[in-house]
Amino acid sequence: MLVLTRRKDESIVIDAGGGIEVRVIEVGNNFVRLGIKAPKSINIWRKEILVEVTEANRAAAETARENLDILESLLKSRPKRQKEEKEEDGSASTS
Repeated sequence: MLVLTRRKDESIVIDAGGGIEVRVIEVGNNFVRLGIKAPKSINIWRKEILVEVTEANRAAAETARENLDILESLLKSRPKRQKEEKEEDGSASTS
């Protein structure tokens, strides 16, 4: 990790060709306000939000996988009654 010291109204530039600039706007006792200039194509996330969204997506994917596994086992264990019922009805086509 690169650690830099910046004062109010000083900036750092990330990817000079991409035009990403981070400027110190205000410094308080327990906080720093930063301004970020970047192209609209660049997504900027607060890390705690990104972590929360990533964990929620992972949990949803795991639940979906578990549900698919349950559905698959139910379908495999289900008796093949539809075909048998059609044959008993005489509704099965014979050519």
